[in-house]
Amino acid sequence: MAEEFAPFGPLQGVKVLNLSQAIAGPFACAMLGDLGADVIGIENPKGRDTSRPNPALGGWGTQMDRRNSRSLCMDVRKGRGRELFFQLLKEADMLVEGFRGGQMEKWDMSDETLWEVNPRLVIVHISGFGQTGVPEYVTRASFDGIGQAFSGYMEMNGFPDRLPIPAFPQPSDYFTGLFGIVGGLAALNRAKETGKGESVDIAQYEAMIRCSGFYVMNYLNTGGLPVREGSHSTSSAGYGAYTCKDGVPLYILILGAGVVRNALKALDIDINQEPFYDGMGLCAMGTPAGDILEEKLAAFFAEHTGAEAEKILLDAGVPCSRIYTFADCDADPHYQARETFTTWKNAYDDGEIRGVNVIPKLKNNPGKISRGMPLVGQHNEEILHSLGVSDDEIAALYEAGTIRQEKTPIG
Repeated sequence: MAEEFAPFGPLQGVKVLNLSQAIAGPFACAMLGDLGADVIGIENPKGRDTSRPNPALGGWGTQMDRRNSRSLCMDVRKGRGRELFFQLLKEADMLVEGFRGGQMEKWDMSDETLWEVNPRLVIVHISGFGQTGVPEYVTRASFDGIGQAFSGYMEMNGFPDRLPIPAFPQPSDYFTGLFGIVGGLAALNRAKETGKGESVDIAQYEAMIRCSGFYVMNYLNTGGLPVREGSHSTSSAGYGAYTCKDGVPLYILILGAGVVRNALKALDIDINQEPFYDGMGLCAMGTPAGDILEEKLAAFFAEHTGAEAEKILLDAGVPCSRIYTFADCDADPHYQARETFTTWKNAYDDGEIRGVNVIPKLKNNPGKISRGMPLVGQHNEEILHSLGVSDDEIAALYEAGTIRQEKTPIG
């Protein structure tokens, strides 16, 4: 029997098919599902998503990135599976796929072929290097770290006297997923007005370089390459991480005339005495002002615990925060007041799981978590019955290996 869920959120009535694995595509689809879209994750019977729970790894990220979705485990590349996939496409608003560039065309599923089935379909392609460009690049495999490395993003992270390090956790995947949402929803808005679909091409490395902001623009216009800064700005004093009396790290950013004024007052520095002056926007590293500020900060943090230093600086109007662990996040009253963490029921047993609540928060049409991560193929029968497939044919599809179903979260 099909599960019944009351419509909710601003995307109620929107149908999304997800052909992606790992993080970027499932994350994008989970965001859509959190806001009310009906998401069907179509998984490969011959290639289990390695991000799912398995005997070696808990697969906790997938518990969020496949929530608010149903699972159909079916080979869509050929035969009856392809026919049934095309039936689903007829009623879909959006398809999200996460293969290497050009893979859909190899399966004779080009944009044009899919638009013959559904002219209003929005197709979101998420790949490492895009659908066009140098052929040898388009077909390259990619993971988060590859996107960071190829985009120049990784080169900016770490300490200047050591190898670059990747930023965590997986910003390349999550940025790419967010760009997928932006492009997909923009295209969907237009498709609903015109009845004509769109193809959205998101390359992982381009998402990263778009988010490189000042640094890439500085290079393109001046030729200046960024320097790895480690845990402290190389240009501004009072901009970075400091260790407090109790060993707690705190991050502070003294930037802007008002903040500089507030910080100097809190540190008992006379802003009207050289080398300082009222209206100073920052204290540059290596200058007399910067040296004095760093010396005063070192003494200040040596005398105060993290909690004390944070309170003094915040009360003075200086942006700062202790560098939280997840345990600190969980205990913080603001996290609790905004219900940033929440609990939802598993889709496969009577247990519950804790995770991050629906983000962003909407006032008039809020999202919700209506179901947890499904087991692989958990909704095979429900979805295929909706297409008019009989129980006998479903049994034959299992026998042929066209569809598959797992009985536990780990397979």
